[in-house]
Amino acid sequence: MKAESFKGTIESAYGSPLATAIKFEGSFDAYESYDEASTANDLPSHDEQVAFVNNKRKANARQKSMQAALDAAGIVKPTLEDPQVQLKQIIKALEASGRSTADAVKLAETTLGVKLA
Repeated sequence: MKAESFKGTIESAYGSPLATAIKFEGSFDAYESYDEASTANDLPSHDEQVAFVNNKRKANARQKSMQAALDAAGIVKPTLEDPQVQLKQIIKALEASGRSTADAVKLAETTLGVKLA
């Protein structure tokens, strides 16, 4: 086993930006081989592995079914070529830079010449 460290910065929490970014750091003991992890009895059981694989397969099949239903209904994913998507992205960026929602909307609408729907 070897000690590995990590660090990062938290810029938003619980869906809201923080006034000041918070730095954090920590460490953990990392296994260096499969054998080491299995000897420590720290691997998933066979039942846990089967559940993991089944959940992954279900999520994939569910996503494909949802996409097929959206396609059948004629609902197309908006792209950045859509002026409303462009407007929303600009508003989001302006809000992230500290502008109020009203100011961000006004500036974005003026810049693109498009009204928010």
